[in-house]
Amino acid sequence: MRHSHGTARLDERGRLVLPAELRRRLGLHAGDEVRITEEADGVLRVESRRAAAEALIGLAGPPGQGVLKELRAERRRDAAAEDREAARLARRKRPSSRVAS
Repeated sequence: MRHSHGTARLDERGRLVLPAELRRRLGLHAGDEVRITEEADGVLRVESRRAAAEALIGLAGPPGQGVLKELRAERRRDAAAEDREAARLARRKRPSSRVAS
C-alpha cells in the first residue's frame, strides 16, 4: 500500500480541501463523495467511494467460500478469547487463601 501525505487547512466553515496530487491519485473530482472514518487512535481515514465499494466486495471473499461459515468461526475464536480473559480476571480477583502469621 502506498502512503501519501500532505497538509491542508480547514476553512472558516470547517471544509477541508484534499491536496491535488492525492485527488489525482484517488481519481477524485469535484462533487465526488468520500467516506471519512475516525480510527481508534484518532487518525482520520478518507476513502473514495470506489475504494469503499472494492473493500466491501472483498469482504465477501472468493466465490464459493462460505462467508457465514467464516464469520461463525471468527466469532467462536473471539468468544474463546473472551472466556479466557474472563477466567484470567476471575483468578486475579480471588482472595488469597494464605493466613497471615
